Amino acid sequence: MTGATFLSEEWWDEYRDVVDEDPEMTLQGRDAFDENFVIAVGEENHLLDFHNGAVQDVRTPGLDDSWAFTIVGARDAWEHFVEEVPPAHHNELFASFYRTAVKGEEGYFDIVGDHKAVFQNFRSVQRALDLMRTTENGATPRTEGTNRPSEPTDEITGKYVNVELDGITHRIYYETNGPEDGIPLLCQHTAGCNNSQWRHVLNDDEITEHFRVIAYDLPQHGKSVPPSSESWWADQYDLTGERFTETIVSIADALELDEPVFIGSSMGGTITMELADWYPDRFRALIGLEAGLFTPGFYIGWLAHPHVNANDVNSYATWGLMAPHSPEWARRETLYNYEQGANGVLKGDLYYYSVEHDYRDSADDIDATQTRMYLLNGEYDYLTNPDDARVAAEAIGEGASAHEMKAIGHFPMAEGPELFRSYIKPVLDDIRGVRDEPLPDVFAPEDFGVEANR
Repeated sequence: MTGATFLSEEWWDEYRDVVDEDPEMTLQGRDAFDENFVIAVGEENHLLDFHNGAVQDVRTPGLDDSWAFTIVGARDAWEHFVEEVPPAHHNELFASFYRTAVKGEEGYFDIVGDHKAVFQNFRSVQRALDLMRTTENGATPRTEGTNRPSEPTDEITGKYVNVELDGITHRIYYETNGPEDGIPLLCQHTAGCNNSQWRHVLNDDEITEHFRVIAYDLPQHGKSVPPSSESWWADQYDLTGERFTETIVSIADALELDEPVFIGSSMGGTITMELADWYPDRFRALIGLEAGLFTPGFYIGWLAHPHVNANDVNSYATWGLMAPHSPEWARRETLYNYEQGANGVLKGDLYYYSVEHDYRDSADDIDATQTRMYLLNGEYDYLTNPDDARVAAEAIGEGASAHEMKAIGHFPMAEGPELFRSYIKPVLDDIRGVRDEPLPDVFAPEDFGVEANR
């Protein structure tokens, strides 16, 4: 930990050394990151001058200076940001900015100026800010938990199934594990990603003892390549709730699943409401991870803009949605999986997620007594936090329950595999009818003997 006072001249000198010696910044910023931007901390302004990913100077801006954007926050917000383990939504720039810009909350960051410059330098800006935390707490890189635990290699089976949607046959890829007569557990990935997010659930012997776990790739995601019978390359891809639910039910029908349990995260969590509303008899239970009645503000043009590296933005947009407690290897793997997505697909998925999905005035149309609904949101999910799950469950009424997941974020099954599996097993036991006591309102690592890995 640095002995210098936060934001003092000595502190900034140490920061410059940390940035200039950081291999990740060197890789991301070389010959490219040349922006000046201002850190506004209460009444203090600090101009950061970068060139080729290195800090040239940090100074109070003068009348001759120019800069692309300013990150504005009260001193308390910045002090929370640089804590070793920041509080929820203070852990990353866009986690904080979303709470200001979309939710209208106080005490978080704002971004003033050229947002295009931010998105064009997305990874470098994120890293430059992360290294403020490193400077404040010591320059030792994260190493704990960076080794992926050993996994079985011969249990999961990958297959294809043909699914007809609007008269067009789609070749859908899925992976499965578990007994043929097990309860089907149908797993939906997050927006713009693929079924690899679920492999830790697919590999869990305690889950696959009773459940036949099936994780699929939506059309145009992962290995479910678009059909050649339509000019998908010339069409705008915007997912709708109608198409989304039709696809899920059609996959369940094509696989001849009897009373499956559906589980999904993010857009896969919110779609549980449409499934419960429109297909109340098709599923045994619905598990919505990171779900909310309304999830606005994330249908962003920069996610598929010709002047922006969409691969970088789409992958690193996940960074602030994950908990700092999650193992480094799992967080980095989550980023990597997002780098595999086709351009425009994440943005198109988010049309459903942030534009079309809205149950604020119609949640009581859902009868969760027909299909039990479990809504579980992570503490560090700045898009749909645990309060959003509580509001949704209360609005839906009987048959719906909300549960907070501590020390985890928006991609629980991928970013914190061990912790998530501990959280989800009691829910699956409840669905099987073998759990006597009610599910807790809050799931926490210490309740399961799992150490949240910082």
